[in-house]
Amino acid sequence: MKKWMGLVAVVLVFSGGRVALAQRNKSAPSLKVVCSVLAADIKIIIQSPEGDKSVPVGRKPVSLVKGQRYTLAVSKPGYDSYKKSFSADWSGLKEKSVVLEKGIGPVGEQKWMADLEDGIMMEFVPIPSGEFTMGSHEGEEDEQPVHRVVFARPFWMAKTEVTNQQYEQFRSLSHKPLENEVPMPTGAEFPVCWVNWHEARDFCKWLTKKERRRGRLPEGYEYTLPTEAEWEYACRAETTTEYAGNLDSMAWYNKNSGEKTNPVGRQKPNAWGLHDMHGNVWEWCADHWYGSYADAPEDGSQRGDARGEYDVDRSKWGEEGHIRRLYNTSHRVVRGGSWHYSSLACRSANRYYHTPDYKLNYLGFRPVLLWNPPPLRLRVTDRPKEEL
Repeated sequence: MKKWMGLVAVVLVFSGGRVALAQRNKSAPSLKVVCSVLAADIKIIIQSPEGDKSVPVGRKPVSLVKGQRYTLAVSKPGYDSYKKSFSADWSGLKEKSVVLEKGIGPVGEQKWMADLEDGIMMEFVPIPSGEFTMGSHEGEEDEQPVHRVVFARPFWMAKTEVTNQQYEQFRSLSHKPLENEVPMPTGAEFPVCWVNWHEARDFCKWLTKKERRRGRLPEGYEYTLPTEAEWEYACRAETTTEYAGNLDSMAWYNKNSGEKTNPVGRQKPNAWGLHDMHGNVWEWCADHWYGSYADAPEDGSQRGDARGEYDVDRSKWGEEGHIRRLYNTSHRVVRGGSWHYSSLACRSANRYYHTPDYKLNYLGFRPVLLWNPPPLRLRVTDRPKEEL
Protein backbone atom coordinates (compact mmCIF):
# COMPACT_ATOMS: atom_id res chain seq x y z
CA MET A 1 0.00 0.00 0.00
CA LYS A 2 2.78 2.39 0.90
CA LYS A 3 4.42 1.55 -2.41
CA TRP A 4 1.31 2.59 -4.33
CA MET A 5 0.92 5.73 -2.24
CA GLY A 6 4.50 6.72 -3.08
CA LEU A 7 3.86 6.18 -6.78
CA VAL A 8 0.74 8.34 -6.62
CA ALA A 9 2.74 11.07 -4.89
CA VAL A 10 5.40 10.99 -7.60
CA VAL A 11 2.73 11.22 -10.29
CA LEU A 12 1.12 14.16 -8.55
CA VAL A 13 4.44 15.93 -8.17
CA PHE A 14 5.31 15.30 -11.82
CA SER A 15 1.87 16.44 -12.92
CA GLY A 16 2.18 19.53 -10.78
CA GLY A 17 5.51 20.29 -12.44
CA ARG A 18 3.91 19.96 -15.86
CA VAL A 19 1.12 22.33 -14.80
CA ALA A 20 3.64 24.86 -13.49
CA LEU A 21 5.66 24.56 -16.68
CA ALA A 22 2.54 25.09 -18.77
CA GLN A 23 1.71 28.18 -16.74
CA ARG A 24 5.20 29.55 -17.28
CA ASN A 25 4.91 28.92 -21.03
CA LYS A 26 1.85 31.15 -21.11
CA SER A 27 3.99 34.14 -20.11
CA ALA A 28 4.49 37.05 -22.54
CA PRO A 29 7.15 36.50 -25.22
CA SER A 30 10.46 38.32 -24.99
CA LEU A 31 13.50 38.37 -27.25
CA LYS A 32 17.20 38.74 -26.56
CA VAL A 33 19.42 39.43 -29.58
CA VAL A 34 23.15 38.80 -29.70
CA CYS A 35 25.22 40.02 -32.67
CA SER A 36 28.60 38.77 -33.86
CA VAL A 37 29.78 42.37 -34.35
CA LEU A 38 30.30 44.80 -31.49
CA ALA A 39 28.37 48.09 -31.42
CA ALA A 40 25.91 46.98 -34.11
CA ASP A 41 22.64 48.88 -34.41
CA ILE A 42 19.91 46.42 -33.34
CA LYS A 43 16.24 47.38 -33.59
CA ILE A 44 12.85 45.74 -33.47
CA ILE A 45 10.27 47.53 -35.63
CA ILE A 46 6.51 47.32 -35.30
CA GLN A 47 4.09 48.84 -37.77
CA SER A 48 1.18 50.87 -36.44
CA PRO A 49 -1.44 53.24 -37.90
CA GLU A 50 0.60 56.15 -36.54
CA GLY A 51 3.71 54.95 -38.40
CA ASP A 52 6.51 52.48 -37.88
CA LYS A 53 7.93 52.39 -34.37
CA SER A 54 11.37 51.07 -33.55
CA VAL A 55 12.62 49.74 -30.23
CA PRO A 56 16.39 49.63 -29.70
CA VAL A 57 17.68 46.33 -28.40
CA GLY A 58 20.39 46.39 -25.77
CA ARG A 59 21.74 43.70 -23.51
CA LYS A 60 18.40 43.10 -21.83
CA PRO A 61 15.52 41.17 -23.47
CA VAL A 62 12.74 43.15 -25.12
CA SER A 63 9.15 42.32 -24.20
CA LEU A 64 6.82 41.61 -27.14
CA VAL A 65 3.10 41.18 -27.69
CA LYS A 66 1.92 37.65 -28.31
CA GLY A 67 1.00 37.13 -31.97
CA GLN A 68 2.21 40.57 -33.09
CA ARG A 69 4.31 40.81 -36.28
CA TYR A 70 7.72 42.49 -36.02
CA THR A 71 10.87 43.09 -38.03
CA LEU A 72 14.30 42.49 -36.56
CA ALA A 73 16.89 44.80 -38.14
CA VAL A 74 20.63 44.64 -37.42
CA SER A 75 23.16 46.87 -39.20
CA LYS A 76 26.58 48.43 -38.96
CA PRO A 77 28.67 50.39 -41.49
CA GLY A 78 30.90 48.07 -43.45
CA TYR A 79 28.66 45.02 -42.96
CA ASP A 80 25.73 43.58 -44.89
CA SER A 81 22.53 44.40 -43.01
CA TYR A 82 20.26 41.72 -41.52
CA LYS A 83 16.48 42.14 -41.73
CA LYS A 84 13.78 39.56 -41.11
CA SER A 85 10.06 39.68 -40.33
CA PHE A 86 8.69 37.38 -37.63
CA SER A 87 5.66 36.73 -35.43
CA ALA A 88 5.97 36.60 -31.64
CA ASP A 89 4.19 33.25 -31.39
CA TRP A 90 6.22 31.77 -28.54
CA SER A 91 6.08 32.10 -24.76
CA GLY A 92 8.78 33.28 -22.43
CA LEU A 93 12.33 34.20 -23.40
CA LYS A 94 13.82 33.43 -26.79
CA GLU A 95 17.39 34.16 -27.85
CA LYS A 96 18.50 35.00 -31.37
CA SER A 97 22.09 35.14 -32.61
CA VAL A 98 22.75 37.30 -35.68
CA VAL A 99 25.95 37.01 -37.69
CA LEU A 100 26.79 40.04 -39.85
CA GLU A 101 28.96 39.38 -42.87
CA LYS A 102 31.65 41.81 -43.90
CA GLY A 103 30.20 44.12 -46.53
CA ILE A 104 31.72 45.52 -49.68
CA GLY A 105 31.17 49.14 -48.72
CA PRO A 106 33.63 51.40 -46.88
CA VAL A 107 34.79 50.15 -43.49
CA GLY A 108 35.83 52.09 -40.41
CA GLU A 109 38.94 54.20 -40.85
CA GLN A 110 39.81 52.85 -44.29
CA LYS A 111 39.78 55.02 -47.40
CA TRP A 112 37.24 54.22 -50.12
CA MET A 113 37.79 54.25 -53.87
CA ALA A 114 34.83 55.00 -56.14
CA ASP A 115 35.18 53.46 -59.59
CA LEU A 116 34.09 55.79 -62.39
CA GLU A 117 35.20 53.19 -64.97
CA ASP A 118 37.84 53.50 -67.72
CA GLY A 119 40.48 53.35 -65.01
CA ILE A 120 39.29 56.62 -63.45
CA MET A 121 38.90 56.49 -59.67
CA MET A 122 37.83 58.91 -56.95
CA GLU A 123 39.38 58.55 -53.51
CA PHE A 124 37.32 59.19 -50.37
CA VAL A 125 38.95 59.93 -47.03
CA PRO A 126 37.39 58.67 -43.76
CA ILE A 127 36.06 61.45 -41.53
CA PRO A 128 35.66 60.18 -37.95
CA SER A 129 32.65 60.70 -35.74
CA GLY A 130 33.07 63.41 -33.15
CA GLU A 131 32.16 67.00 -32.39
CA PHE A 132 33.40 70.52 -33.10
CA THR A 133 32.56 74.17 -32.57
CA MET A 134 31.03 75.62 -35.74
CA GLY A 135 31.30 79.28 -36.67
CA SER A 136 33.52 82.13 -35.53
CA HIS A 137 33.26 84.83 -32.87
CA GLU A 138 35.57 87.06 -34.90
CA GLY A 139 33.98 86.40 -38.28
CA GLU A 140 30.94 87.73 -40.09
CA GLU A 141 27.45 87.93 -38.56
CA ASP A 142 26.28 84.95 -40.59
CA GLU A 143 28.96 82.80 -38.87
CA GLN A 144 27.18 83.23 -35.54
CA PRO A 145 25.98 82.15 -33.07
CA VAL A 146 28.91 79.83 -32.57
CA HIS A 147 27.53 76.42 -31.64
CA ARG A 148 28.48 72.81 -30.97
CA VAL A 149 27.80 70.15 -33.60
CA VAL A 150 28.04 66.40 -32.92
CA PHE A 151 28.47 63.73 -35.58
CA ALA A 152 27.29 60.37 -34.29
CA ARG A 153 28.49 58.52 -37.38
CA PRO A 154 31.63 58.73 -39.48
CA PHE A 155 31.43 59.61 -43.16
CA TRP A 156 33.77 59.80 -46.15
CA MET A 157 34.70 62.88 -48.18
CA ALA A 158 36.37 63.09 -51.58
CA LYS A 159 40.09 63.68 -51.12
CA THR A 160 40.07 66.42 -53.74
CA GLU A 161 37.58 68.54 -55.61
CA VAL A 162 35.97 66.75 -58.56
CA THR A 163 38.27 67.05 -61.57
CA ASN A 164 37.48 67.66 -65.23
CA GLN A 165 38.38 64.05 -66.01
CA GLN A 166 36.10 62.65 -63.30
CA TYR A 167 33.18 64.85 -64.27
CA GLU A 168 33.51 63.97 -67.96
CA GLN A 169 32.67 60.36 -67.05
CA PHE A 170 29.25 61.66 -66.05
CA ARG A 171 28.58 64.45 -68.50
CA SER A 172 30.51 66.42 -71.11
CA LEU A 173 31.26 69.99 -70.20
CA SER A 174 29.52 72.19 -72.74
CA HIS A 175 29.78 75.61 -71.11
CA LYS A 176 31.33 78.28 -73.29
CA PRO A 177 32.77 81.21 -71.33
CA LEU A 178 31.31 84.61 -72.02
CA GLU A 179 33.44 87.41 -73.42
CA ASN A 180 34.17 88.84 -69.99
CA GLU A 181 34.89 85.45 -68.39
CA VAL A 182 38.41 84.20 -67.87
CA PRO A 183 38.71 80.67 -69.32
CA MET A 184 39.95 78.01 -66.92
CA PRO A 185 42.36 75.12 -67.63
CA THR A 186 40.60 72.04 -68.98
CA GLY A 187 43.30 69.49 -68.12
CA ALA A 188 42.35 66.20 -66.47
CA GLU A 189 43.76 67.10 -63.02
CA PHE A 190 42.20 70.55 -62.75
CA PRO A 191 39.01 71.03 -60.70
CA VAL A 192 35.83 71.13 -62.72
CA CYS A 193 34.04 74.49 -62.69
CA TRP A 194 31.05 76.04 -64.48
CA VAL A 195 28.96 73.39 -62.72
CA ASN A 196 25.79 74.54 -61.00
CA TRP A 197 24.26 73.09 -57.82
CA HIS A 198 21.75 70.92 -59.69
CA GLU A 199 24.48 69.36 -61.84
CA ALA A 200 26.68 68.71 -58.81
CA ARG A 201 23.80 66.98 -57.06
CA ASP A 202 22.99 64.97 -60.20
CA PHE A 203 26.61 63.79 -60.36
CA CYS A 204 26.27 62.41 -56.82
CA LYS A 205 23.03 60.61 -57.70
CA TRP A 206 24.61 59.19 -60.87
CA LEU A 207 27.61 57.88 -58.94
CA THR A 208 25.38 56.28 -56.31
CA LYS A 209 23.32 54.44 -58.94
CA LYS A 210 26.44 53.36 -60.86
CA GLU A 211 28.12 51.88 -57.79
CA ARG A 212 24.94 50.12 -56.65
CA ARG A 213 24.27 48.59 -60.06
CA ARG A 214 27.76 47.18 -60.12
CA GLY A 215 27.35 45.71 -56.64
CA ARG A 216 30.05 47.87 -55.08
CA LEU A 217 27.89 49.98 -52.80
CA PRO A 218 25.56 48.32 -50.27
CA GLU A 219 22.06 49.65 -49.64
CA GLY A 220 22.09 52.56 -47.24
CA TYR A 221 25.25 54.19 -48.58
CA GLU A 222 24.92 57.18 -50.88
CA TYR A 223 27.04 59.89 -52.46
CA THR A 224 25.74 63.40 -51.92
CA LEU A 225 26.80 67.00 -51.46
CA PRO A 226 28.00 67.74 -47.92
CA THR A 227 26.03 69.83 -45.51
CA GLU A 228 27.94 72.92 -44.56
CA ALA A 229 28.39 71.48 -41.06
CA GLU A 230 29.99 68.37 -42.57
CA TRP A 231 32.12 70.57 -44.80
CA GLU A 232 33.42 72.78 -41.98
CA TYR A 233 34.00 69.81 -39.67
CA ALA A 234 36.08 68.07 -42.36
CA CYS A 235 37.88 71.30 -43.29
CA ARG A 236 38.92 72.08 -39.73
CA ALA A 237 40.14 68.53 -39.02
CA GLU A 238 40.17 69.25 -35.28
CA THR A 239 41.78 72.70 -35.65
CA THR A 240 40.21 75.79 -34.08
CA THR A 241 42.15 78.53 -35.87
CA GLU A 242 41.06 80.47 -38.96
CA TYR A 243 42.73 77.96 -41.27
CA ALA A 244 43.57 74.28 -40.90
CA GLY A 245 47.28 75.06 -41.35
CA ASN A 246 49.55 77.44 -43.23
CA LEU A 247 47.38 79.01 -45.94
CA ASP A 248 50.13 79.59 -48.50
CA SER A 249 51.13 75.93 -48.43
CA MET A 250 47.53 74.62 -48.40
CA ALA A 251 45.52 76.92 -50.67
CA TRP A 252 45.32 78.46 -54.12
CA TYR A 253 43.92 81.98 -53.64
CA ASN A 254 44.33 85.40 -55.23
CA LYS A 255 47.92 85.90 -54.05
CA ASN A 256 49.41 82.67 -55.42
CA SER A 257 46.95 81.15 -57.92
CA GLY A 258 48.09 82.98 -61.05
CA GLU A 259 44.44 84.03 -61.54
CA LYS A 260 43.33 80.52 -62.50
CA THR A 261 42.54 77.11 -61.07
CA ASN A 262 45.42 74.77 -60.33
CA PRO A 263 45.73 70.96 -60.41
CA VAL A 264 44.10 69.33 -57.39
CA GLY A 265 46.21 67.69 -54.71
CA ARG A 266 49.34 69.78 -55.30
CA GLN A 267 49.09 71.77 -52.07
CA LYS A 268 49.49 70.23 -48.61
CA PRO A 269 46.42 68.43 -47.20
CA ASN A 270 44.85 69.07 -43.82
CA ALA A 271 45.32 66.67 -40.90
CA TRP A 272 42.66 64.31 -42.26
CA GLY A 273 44.20 64.10 -45.72
CA LEU A 274 41.87 66.46 -47.62
CA HIS A 275 43.40 68.71 -50.28
CA ASP A 276 42.22 72.15 -51.42
CA MET A 277 39.60 72.68 -48.73
CA HIS A 278 40.94 76.24 -48.74
CA GLY A 279 40.86 77.93 -52.15
CA ASN A 280 41.07 76.68 -55.75
CA VAL A 281 37.27 76.62 -56.30
CA TRP A 282 34.28 77.33 -54.10
CA GLU A 283 32.45 74.10 -53.25
CA TRP A 284 28.68 73.64 -53.36
CA CYS A 285 26.98 72.41 -50.17
CA ALA A 286 23.55 70.82 -49.83
CA ASP A 287 22.05 73.51 -47.60
CA HIS A 288 19.80 76.44 -48.34
CA TRP A 289 21.31 79.77 -47.38
CA TYR A 290 20.49 81.02 -43.90
CA GLY A 291 21.53 84.45 -42.69
CA SER A 292 22.70 83.09 -39.32
CA TYR A 293 23.12 79.91 -37.28
CA ALA A 294 20.08 80.67 -35.13
CA ASP A 295 18.26 77.36 -34.52
CA ALA A 296 20.81 75.47 -36.63
CA PRO A 297 20.69 71.68 -36.14
CA GLU A 298 23.27 70.30 -33.73
CA ASP A 299 23.70 66.97 -35.52
CA GLY A 300 25.20 68.36 -38.73
CA SER A 301 22.10 67.65 -40.81
CA GLN A 302 20.97 69.67 -43.80
CA ARG A 303 19.14 72.96 -43.39
CA GLY A 304 16.26 73.25 -45.80
CA ASP A 305 13.82 76.04 -46.54
CA ALA A 306 15.14 79.33 -45.16
CA ARG A 307 11.77 81.06 -44.78
CA GLY A 308 11.31 82.75 -41.44
CA GLU A 309 15.01 83.39 -40.86
CA TYR A 310 16.05 86.80 -39.64
CA ASP A 311 17.70 89.01 -42.21
CA VAL A 312 21.30 90.11 -41.82
CA ASP A 313 22.65 93.58 -42.35
CA ARG A 314 22.44 94.03 -46.14
CA SER A 315 25.01 96.81 -45.99
CA LYS A 316 27.57 94.47 -44.47
CA TRP A 317 30.63 94.03 -46.65
CA GLY A 318 33.77 92.05 -45.96
CA GLU A 319 36.89 94.00 -45.10
CA GLU A 320 38.63 92.35 -48.04
CA GLY A 321 37.18 90.81 -51.17
CA HIS A 322 33.93 92.81 -51.16
CA ILE A 323 31.73 89.90 -50.14
CA ARG A 324 28.20 91.13 -49.67
CA ARG A 325 26.06 89.19 -47.19
CA LEU A 326 22.47 88.74 -48.34
CA TYR A 327 19.53 86.69 -47.19
CA ASN A 328 17.59 84.75 -49.81
CA THR A 329 15.51 81.58 -49.68
CA SER A 330 16.57 80.50 -53.19
CA HIS A 331 20.33 80.48 -52.53
CA ARG A 332 22.59 77.51 -51.76
CA VAL A 333 25.67 77.59 -49.56
CA VAL A 334 29.18 77.51 -51.01
CA ARG A 335 32.36 77.05 -48.96
CA GLY A 336 36.13 77.32 -49.12
CA GLY A 337 36.96 80.37 -51.23
CA SER A 338 38.70 80.13 -54.60
CA TRP A 339 41.62 81.15 -56.79
CA HIS A 340 39.94 84.52 -57.37
CA TYR A 341 39.20 85.43 -53.74
CA SER A 342 41.21 86.74 -50.81
CA SER A 343 42.51 84.88 -47.79
CA LEU A 344 39.47 85.99 -45.74
CA ALA A 345 37.17 84.09 -48.07
CA CYS A 346 39.25 80.93 -47.52
CA ARG A 347 38.75 80.82 -43.75
CA SER A 348 37.35 77.56 -42.35
CA ALA A 349 34.28 79.33 -40.95
CA ASN A 350 33.61 81.59 -43.92
CA ARG A 351 30.37 80.98 -45.82
CA TYR A 352 28.83 82.43 -48.95
CA TYR A 353 26.00 81.62 -51.37
CA HIS A 354 24.92 81.48 -55.00
CA THR A 355 21.67 80.66 -56.73
CA PRO A 356 21.61 76.97 -57.67
CA ASP A 357 21.56 77.76 -61.41
CA TYR A 358 24.82 79.72 -61.40
CA LYS A 359 27.76 78.48 -63.48
CA LEU A 360 30.97 80.35 -62.76
CA ASN A 361 34.66 79.83 -63.35
CA TYR A 362 35.30 79.54 -59.61
CA LEU A 363 32.43 77.18 -58.62
CA GLY A 364 33.07 73.45 -58.18
CA PHE A 365 32.23 70.70 -55.69
CA ARG A 366 33.34 67.55 -53.86
CA PRO A 367 30.97 64.74 -52.76
CA VAL A 368 30.70 62.93 -49.45
CA LEU A 369 29.75 59.30 -48.91
CA LEU A 370 27.24 58.79 -46.12
CA TRP A 371 25.71 55.77 -44.45
CA ASN A 372 21.97 56.47 -44.16
CA PRO A 373 20.04 53.24 -43.60
CA PRO A 374 16.63 53.47 -45.30
CA PRO A 375 13.57 53.41 -43.01
CA LEU A 376 12.25 49.91 -42.57
CA ARG A 377 8.62 49.18 -43.39
CA LEU A 378 6.75 45.93 -42.90
CA ARG A 379 5.14 44.56 -46.01
CA VAL A 380 2.02 42.41 -46.08
CA THR A 381 2.72 39.19 -47.93
CA ASP A 382 1.00 35.87 -48.63
CA ARG A 383 4.20 33.95 -48.15
CA PRO A 384 4.48 31.55 -45.19
CA LYS A 385 5.83 33.03 -41.98
CA GLU A 386 9.56 32.80 -41.58
CA GLU A 387 11.00 31.36 -38.42
CA LEU A 388 13.09 33.86 -36.50
